[in-house]
Amino acid sequence: MYLKKSFILVLTLIFFISNAVADMMHSPTWGYGLDLPEGFELIDKNGNDAYMFEHTEFPVSVIVRAYPESRFGSVDKTMENVMKNLGAEYDTSDLIWRKNPCIVSSFSMVLNGAVESGWATALSLPETKGILVLLSYTPEEYYEELMQFVISCVDSVCTDRGSYYSSGPITSFAFPETEQEKHTVTIGGTDITIRLDSSDREADEFVIEREYSVLCMYKQSQLWQEAWQRYYRQIFRNEFARLEKAAFTIQNKLTRKLNGSDGIPQALLSWVQEMPYERQKSTSDFAPVTGILAGDGSDCDSRSMLVAILLYHMGYKTSIFVSAEYSHALTGVVLDKPGAKIKLGDDDFLLGETTAPVDFGLVPKDMNNTDKWLGVDFNFF
Repeated sequence: MYLKKSFILVLTLIFFISNAVADMMHSPTWGYGLDLPEGFELIDKNGNDAYMFEHTEFPVSVIVRAYPESRFGSVDKTMENVMKNLGAEYDTSDLIWRKNPCIVSSFSMVLNGAVESGWATALSLPETKGILVLLSYTPEEYYEELMQFVISCVDSVCTDRGSYYSSGPITSFAFPETEQEKHTVTIGGTDITIRLDSSDREADEFVIEREYSVLCMYKQSQLWQEAWQRYYRQIFRNEFARLEKAAFTIQNKLTRKLNGSDGIPQALLSWVQEMPYERQKSTSDFAPVTGILAGDGSDCDSRSMLVAILLYHMGYKTSIFVSAEYSHALTGVVLDKPGAKIKLGDDDFLLGETTAPVDFGLVPKDMNNTDKWLGVDFNFF
């Protein structure tokens, strides 16, 4: 523990934890949040600015340190100072994330006589005028096996309200916005032209497969349900902003067609029910929602995610529900209508079956045991 304390004091570390949403953590002092993989434990702290986590099941550590912007003046100078203090070898790349400068870095360092390798980011905290540095690392001998896990930790950071609903810094760096592509979807007999970025599908596939590799690590863990929920939260977060323009266009078109918005939830549910059912060839077996909008096949969980994201953009509270026992997924939306509902948090979510032509609130009789459904709540605020 002495060596760990010596290391942590190099960065002068602390953190405050809020369990408002599963194990999502939030710093009231600096205004940032983390949705780390399940099972991290706070092992040391110092002051109100920093902390150190270690995972209870895997050899992965996370360190976070917040600085006043005036301390070093920029994210690149802050990262340079941190890496110098750690004696690390590193490579950096810069980007604009959430309309602010950001640095992502791969690094290696010697700690307790052993080589540790990992990823880091330095980014602006717009609400508190600070700079946050987050490092995630593992012993070099485990790096190839745990690299996806390490990157997932770094990409879990949030710095403002909007960042809870957009890709993390590493994904944003790897898949920058390019040109817009037009696609046509037909909902309720109405052709609607939507726009997606040409990088969206590849970015979605990257996050889905990365998070699935993280999820697979929990197969024998008591935390598997929490890990499953986080898996879908990370997919939702990455895909949400990518569908913003499409959701706006679809809402406008359907509102005019339906003479109001009341019928939109059922129109979207009926639309995905008509889609060709197709299992994915990827290891995750989850279809990116941007791919579905571009004409790819889909199955129950990807359809449920698509409906949940679009309706969330339209002002509804949404969720999805998954079941290991039933090997199925449903979408959920807070609607003042009768039917099968499951309470999640303070809200009752009306269930939507995405693979059969039925209305919201109707689910298969052989799947109506609500105790066998695990809810994934997307309403972070």
